[in-house]
Amino acid sequence: MTTNQDFLFFQDFPADKISTIQGDWRYFQRQDGGRIDRIWDNRKMVDEMYAHLTEGGTWLPDEYIPRDPEDGKPLMPWVRHPGFLEKSMYNRQYEMIRNFLDRWKGKKILFLELGVGRMTPMFIQEPFWQLTCQLPFACYISINPKDALLPEVLENKGRAIHEGIAEVFRDAVELKEKEQKEDHK
Repeated sequence: MTTNQDFLFFQDFPADKISTIQGDWRYFQRQDGGRIDRIWDNRKMVDEMYAHLTEGGTWLPDEYIPRDPEDGKPLMPWVRHPGFLEKSMYNRQYEMIRNFLDRWKGKKILFLELGVGRMTPMFIQEPFWQLTCQLPFACYISINPKDALLPEVLENKGRAIHEGIAEVFRDAVELKEKEQKEDHK
């Protein structure tokens, strides 16, 4: 589950394993929000827009603004904003999360929060806290240089690490390599 809308996770993980509950820049929705339950893969539209940018890449002629093919209404990225479309695609994202939890709820689960700030805690942070409390074998780790938080109720089931993600992963790899060398002695 990610609140990142930048689709970078899709470079390394299969799409059917990633839930994008805050939207995804790879899709467009209508500007008028949730009246019509449809989103569009925007790859070709973005390529077309890019090819027609003028004046130093800062202006796009009106005829290249992406539009709904049926009624010509303007399209915009399918990402969290006041008119964000919360229908079929959004519900599929939450279904992925529910299916994962149903499958693994009796097993060990690590809720690993990477770089989540305080802007939208209701999408990752607070649900992870609640699930860690509810699930008997769940643990929680937050990694963030300034916003890593650990509620008091989770003190025995989690950690807040106030460092950058790259530093933490580098240290973890070095520690694992050191342990492996010691095991081979």
